[in-house]
Amino acid sequence: MRTGVMNMNTIWMRKPVHQGVGMRYTVCRKAMAVLLSLLMLLSCVGCGLGKTVSETTWGRADAKEIDVNSKVAGRVVELLVKEGDTVEAGQVIARIDKRSLEAQKTELEASIEAVRAQQSQAAVTTNMQQGATQSALSQAQSAADRARADLALAKADHDRYANLLAQGAVSQQTFDQYDTKYKTAQAAYEQAQGAVSQSNAGLLQTDVSKENEKALAAKLAQAEASLQDVEVSLDETEIKAPFDGVITEKYVEKGSMISNGTPLVAVQDTSDNWVDIKIPETQLSDFHLGQQVTLIGRDNKTKVTGTVTDISKKAEFATQRATSERGDASDIVSFNVKIQVNSDALWPGMRFRLAGDGE
Repeated sequence: MRTGVMNMNTIWMRKPVHQGVGMRYTVCRKAMAVLLSLLMLLSCVGCGLGKTVSETTWGRADAKEIDVNSKVAGRVVELLVKEGDTVEAGQVIARIDKRSLEAQKTELEASIEAVRAQQSQAAVTTNMQQGATQSALSQAQSAADRARADLALAKADHDRYANLLAQGAVSQQTFDQYDTKYKTAQAAYEQAQGAVSQSNAGLLQTDVSKENEKALAAKLAQAEASLQDVEVSLDETEIKAPFDGVITEKYVEKGSMISNGTPLVAVQDTSDNWVDIKIPETQLSDFHLGQQVTLIGRDNKTKVTGTVTDISKKAEFATQRATSERGDASDIVSFNVKIQVNSDALWPGMRFRLAGDGE
């Protein structure tokens, strides 16, 4: 009986033990099943996330921005803007010391007035010389014509009486009278020709005066051109904003000495912005010029609409590089697609994706 009791006790004691182990084993199996399910779920989620990240194409925003340079050298006497300021087209943003340019302008204006006075005097002198010379030449030419006619008549008489003298038809005294007239006519003609030559020399002097007038005209034109350049430079001592925008950077301070071409500030046109997206060649056929697309920012809240304005004809880089050199389907390159947005919500450097991409 004791033995039986002992067996009964043993059996009674073991039964609960076996039941506890079974219960723990069942719980463990259920826990393992739940854990495996969670791991599988996380694995699937991870795969899904990995696919989304890999397939999402992010682009970077950019905007029109230029450096505003000085076209004149000098000291910055006023700098009227700071970084972050909004400016309008034509607004003065800086001024350069213009005192030396104003002095040059005054000097050139005085020089121009002096040259104009010389030019006027030269014109009067030339006109007077030309009038007097033309009159003198006309008179000298008329006198020379008369002297030529008198000489021709005197020569004819001289030759005729020389023949008569040879024939003994006239006396030597009579011939001498006509010979004297001929010589006198010769002298008068030579004198008249001298007057004509002198008048022609006067014309040459008139030509010199005209050349002087031309030289003065050239000098005046040069001075006026220099004055115009100085006036342009004076206008350029006021540095103005080229368009409506925002000052994004300041390169100089008031009092700085600058040279021609020195940048003063950078201005960004907030109304001219875009997003550049690198599109894989396998998706490039989905885009065309003029296409309207929607872009979403990294915060998933900023949404803008833009127009495709440019599709690059040159590959940018490989998004997937093949392990072989065969150039198979895994060797995919990208092309830049420019999407013009022109939105106040877009700032250079922001990241955007195409709506629906990665969702």
